[in-house]
Amino acid sequence: NRNTAKHILSRKTFLVDYYKYLNDNNEILLYVHHNNIPKNDNLKIRSDLKKIGAKLCMIRNNLYEVYLRSEKEADPADKLTSIKNKKVKHPLAPLLTGPTAVITIPECDPKVVEQVLKILKFAQERLFLVGAKVESKVFDIDDVNAFKSLPNKSELQGQLAGLLSVLGGAGLVRTLEASGNVLYLTMEERRKDLDPNENKDD
Repeated sequence: NRNTAKHILSRKTFLVDYYKYLNDNNEILLYVHHNNIPKNDNLKIRSDLKKIGAKLCMIRNNLYEVYLRSEKEADPADKLTSIKNKKVKHPLAPLLTGPTAVITIPECDPKVVEQVLKILKFAQERLFLVGAKVESKVFDIDDVNAFKSLPNKSELQGQLAGLLSVLGGAGLVRTLEASGNVLYLTMEERRKDLDPNENKDD
């Protein structure tokens, strides 16, 4: 049985559990501040995010901090765990000032982040980025802007496979795996091939 800080069926326990679920099931969380978003704009933003596989979730800062302080624990809502970690300072905690929300993205895909930032541009000052967590790393705004231009994992794997294929075709993979002596002999033979005067008598 769980011994939670608040009643197990309380809204507070539910939210701490929900914040753990969001973090456990999404590789990217973008933290945004919101400011008087009109209802129609709110619906449009949520709809646009849903189309690209992202989701907007308003959070209660004090309860999200409860989760953050014990994010590596099996049960952040546990009473003894909360007491033990009460003084923990999480690097994301400074972002939790004023009305805050998270935009969740299940897969670590820079292209989706780029699309989210375009949607935020439409929202202007009503919804703006303040930081992010990408896998286990905390990002500031500059980090996020740099990250959005990177290739995704499948593109990287494709580029690497293509590179290895080219290198393999040229025999370079085998050469690079060879010992220093064999590498020298290979390079020396290549130099002789390229220098027509090498094999001529003086």
